Amino acid sequence: MKHAVRMGLILGALAPLVAQEPAKFEPSEFVRFVKEGDGGHLDTAVTTYKKGDVEVILYGAVHIADAAVYEALNDRFTTCDALLYELVGPANYRPSRDVAERGTSPISLLQQALKNSMELSFQLDAIDYSPANFVHADMTPEEFEESMNERGESILSIMIDMMLAGAQRQRELAEEGGEPAPEIDLVKAFRSGEGRHTLRMVFAEQMQQIEVMAVGGKDGSTLLEGRNEKCLKVLREELEKGHKRIGIYYGAAHLPHMERRLVQDMGFVRTGQEWLVAWDCKKRPDPKYNRALVKQRRQCRTELDALALVARDYRRKVRPDEVPDVARLASTPREADAMWYAGPRQDPWGNDYVLRKRSVGIRWEVLSAGQDGELGTDDDLVAQEPRGGGLFGR
Repeated sequence: MKHAVRMGLILGALAPLVAQEPAKFEPSEFVRFVKEGDGGHLDTAVTTYKKGDVEVILYGAVHIADAAVYEALNDRFTTCDALLYELVGPANYRPSRDVAERGTSPISLLQQALKNSMELSFQLDAIDYSPANFVHADMTPEEFEESMNERGESILSIMIDMMLAGAQRQRELAEEGGEPAPEIDLVKAFRSGEGRHTLRMVFAEQMQQIEVMAVGGKDGSTLLEGRNEKCLKVLREELEKGHKRIGIYYGAAHLPHMERRLVQDMGFVRTGQEWLVAWDCKKRPDPKYNRALVKQRRQCRTELDALALVARDYRRKVRPDEVPDVARLASTPREADAMWYAGPRQDPWGNDYVLRKRSVGIRWEVLSAGQDGELGTDDDLVAQEPRGGGLFGR
């Protein structure tokens, strides 16, 4: 009985220690792809952490997204005492929305190409970095180069590491019974009018693996952990200034490591998370691609070429100083030994074909007003009377 009482006292004394044991850290997701039927949407997270009366918000950045999400972020950033942002550049660098001012790089050109192909907006074009609460919290080019030299890294080695990590992840997914990445024929996709949808799906699904692909070696990498530490240094400086609500706007791949530092090393507690739609992947034809319209314009060009050839023969053999209408070309007497036109007199949109003299030279040209029915607009189609050879091309 005495032993039982003594054991009870011991357990009672340990109970407060057990209750105070910190909960196991569960890492958050910061980007996700939600598949819905043959589409879905890519989401980016807004995650909140608190320590006492201080609040830190991690805003997961994707560098190309719908304009709407950037507008929402611009509004949210105004609520922060300080908004720390990433961008390797000079100290206190403020990126401009003017492309000419900020210059171009191979990565920037690639991002612009993807933005145009997927009909999205580019982060540096849409985010307003001018407010006074924006704080540059990234390495300078000199710091970046120095850190890479210390770690024995280069941009090429970092890219290779990321590619190897991605390949390893694909093998792991295969071993776990996951579906392999599908082979995509982008040329075929764009020809079919589904290029935008295909690109959005491919990149949305790959973005979910970006956290794995961006990790460095055992000591981390300059690209990720090195820049994160610079950001956290700036965070501590802002905390020392007495700021109570601080936002950090960094790429989603940076945030798992940053979260661990906030929670495990700096004592913050995650208190909430919400998701913003970065871009949707609804399956719909590309607005710039219309198969029926392409077919109509091809037909129109064929008819214009035929008309231009007949017009040349009429000018040479019948009445060189009189520009006829298409009806006249279609009724030219055979005895005039000239070709006649037997095709449609109107274009595929019901507008009369127009024959007129060119502004220079003696040849004629045939026009269609295009699908909008108005001459002088961007969708007009024109076929010039073909040259006949010789010195003056008569």
